[in-house]
Amino acid sequence: MATKLKSQMSKLKTKDGKEKLKKTSQRKTEDKATETESATRKDTAAKTGKKTSATVAQTMEELLAQTGYVLKGVKKGDVVEGIITNVNPREITVDTGGKSDGVVIDRELESYRDALLALKPGTKVVAQVIVAENDRGQSVLSLRRHIFEKRWSDLAKSKEEGATLEVTIKEVVRGGMLVDSGGLRGYVPQSQIDSSLGRQLDKSVGKRIQVKVIEVDRDTNRLIFSQRAVSEEETLSKQKQILTALTIGDSVQTTITGVVPFGAFAKFSVSKDGKDHDVEGLIHISEIAWEKVEDPNQYLKTGDSIKVKIIGVDTKTGKLTLSLKQLLPDPWENVTDMFEKDSQVKGTVTRATPYGVFVNLSPGIEGLIHISKISPGEEPAAGDEITCTIEDIQPEKRKISLSMTLTEKPIGYR
Repeated sequence: MATKLKSQMSKLKTKDGKEKLKKTSQRKTEDKATETESATRKDTAAKTGKKTSATVAQTMEELLAQTGYVLKGVKKGDVVEGIITNVNPREITVDTGGKSDGVVIDRELESYRDALLALKPGTKVVAQVIVAENDRGQSVLSLRRHIFEKRWSDLAKSKEEGATLEVTIKEVVRGGMLVDSGGLRGYVPQSQIDSSLGRQLDKSVGKRIQVKVIEVDRDTNRLIFSQRAVSEEETLSKQKQILTALTIGDSVQTTITGVVPFGAFAKFSVSKDGKDHDVEGLIHISEIAWEKVEDPNQYLKTGDSIKVKIIGVDTKTGKLTLSLKQLLPDPWENVTDMFEKDSQVKGTVTRATPYGVFVNLSPGIEGLIHISKISPGEEPAAGDEITCTIEDIQPEKRKISLSMTLTEKPIGYR
């Protein structure tokens, strides 16, 4: 039995050995054929000067040479262009053409999280190299420049479109306040702060407010916002609807809400849809009195209650124009009853111009002494009281022509 078992084992070994020998022989034959084919192709490539697809790259350099791909080396401070490949709360990766993607991490993600997480894969960006290569073989990048350039561009667009933005108040300074808009520092002048916020500026730091961009200049780093533009826009929108209830020519009792160099603002109540609404209009400086008004403060004060006439309603712009003088008698209607041609009158010089001197003869009535009728060196000054002669009266044109009245005989007079 033992002899028979040994015999069977010997046959198996012999059979197994033959199989192994056969396989080894086949491999050698295949390897030799492959070497011959490879040598033939290399020889052909050498003779023709062309690479063949069967040439196998043995090193990274050979692989790059075959694909034509060029690795870009970077150093700290370099500004590179890239494409966002991945965005998540921990890091943002950017393909800059290097052997591995660049990465934006740590402090920059914390400082500009909202702007960075808004980026999408495939977005082209401009980045600056902070670290050429970290321990993972990645370059550490900063997208701060890209964020700010895009932010300036967006602000310029917002100004053109009149869009409303939200900013954060960072500091109250003399003449206004500093605000933050997506990492950019801007300024809101005192004149552009809403009155309700203006009364609580000391408690406003950290608050978020709605503003409009009124000036943006990337070159000078100048960024000006207006909060009043937003609140006034809302008020103006409501006023446009209310103005449809007004009629030009009506007289209304108003309260002066503010006096400015070009006139005064007056407010009154209008009933519409069963409710009372406040509207505000402008009394232009030319509509305060029939005489020339130099300073509206000499005629009106904030809080004054006066009756005015509605002379202009623009429902498209929400503008309302009022007049105080048109409720007063027009002095020019009876000017010929007050003054006669060739008569002498006394008046006060109101202003001197290159073409003559204006003289106030009565409230709302001025005459002109043409410069040709004034002797050189004898021009009267504003405030001087003088005697004039009326040469012509044109009520329809609201004009009176005057000349200087001689107070002594001229030399050579007979």
